[in-house]
Amino acid sequence: MEAKEVGIKVKKLMKKNNYTEKALAEKMGITAKTLARKLAGKQEFYASEIISITKIFDLGIKECAEVFFDVRNK
Repeated sequence: MEAKEVGIKVKKLMKKNNYTEKALAEKMGITAKTLARKLAGKQEFYASEIISITKIFDLGIKECAEVFFDVRNK
């Protein structure tokens, strides 16, 4: 999955959970500027950041796969 698509999906999670970029960046331990680049698809998320987002938004395995790996229930 392209970085831009992942960014779009993370933005949806943020909106659903009422998270600002600044709040999510702080929880992830990165700068808001870095998160903005990742959300825009200009930089990919590291595996550790994917794990962090999974924990922050309490995603199950299925949800995580749908957001980060383009695995959908077919």
